[in-house]
Amino acid sequence: MGARQAQLQNAHVAVIGAGGVKSPLLLCLAAGGVGRIDIIEFDRVELSNLNRQILYRTSDIGKLKGEVAQANLLDLNPEIDIRCFNERVCEQNVGRLLAESPLSVEGGAPAGRNLINRYCLSSGKPMVHCSAQFAYGYVFSMIPQQRTACLACAFPDDHTRSHSSGPVPVNALSTMIAGTLGAAEVMKWFLGYRDFMTVDRKKCFNSLLMVGDFEFEECPRNPACPICSRFQ
Repeated sequence: MGARQAQLQNAHVAVIGAGGVKSPLLLCLAAGGVGRIDIIEFDRVELSNLNRQILYRTSDIGKLKGEVAQANLLDLNPEIDIRCFNERVCEQNVGRLLAESPLSVEGGAPAGRNLINRYCLSSGKPMVHCSAQFAYGYVFSMIPQQRTACLACAFPDDHTRSHSSGPVPVNALSTMIAGTLGAAEVMKWFLGYRDFMTVDRKKCFNSLLMVGDFEFEECPRNPACPICSRFQ
C-alpha cells in the first residue's frame, strides 16, 4: 500500500445526509478508500429522490437512506468502516455524533448546516459544505485553525434561517458535480493538500453551461461576523 493510500485508510469523516449531493460524494470517498465514514441520515428513500440520488434504486423505496447507503457502499468497498446513524442532527446530539470525526461534510437544510458550522467553529474542526440547486452548485470549505471564512461569512443572509424556502428542482448533473467537488475537498484535507482547498471563496458551476473554468465567488472572513467572531 502506498503512503497516500495509507493516509486515506486512516482518515475518518462524518457526512451529514445521504441525499442528492452526498450520494456521489459518498461513492467517491468509499471507492477512494477513506477508512471510516460516518453517515448521519434520518430520512427514507422516496420515488421522487431517484432522479438525483444515485445511491438508491426503486427497490429501496421506503427504506432508511442511511442503511441503504451503508450497504451499497460496503458492497463497493468492504474493506472500510462505514457506520450509520439514523438520526437528525440537533443541539442535543451534535457533540456525540461528531466528536470522533476530525472533519465533517455538511450541505443540508439551514438549521442543520448552521448548527454544524457552529459546532465545527467551537471544536476547531474543518467543515466542507457542498450543495446544488436547479442547474447550479458550489463547494466551500472552512478551516477554523486558519481563521478562514465560516458559513455565515459566505452566506450572510442564511445564518439566522431555521427552515428552507421549500423544495427546489435539481438535476443529477448538478448533484454529481457538487458531490464530486465536495469529495475532492475531503481528499485534499486528508492527503495534505490543504493549501488547495476552497476556502474564503465558493467554487461555483452551471451544469448546463459547462464551458471554460469553474467560477469563484470570493467570500473572505468577516471580522464582524456574528457567528465566527464568537470563537476566533
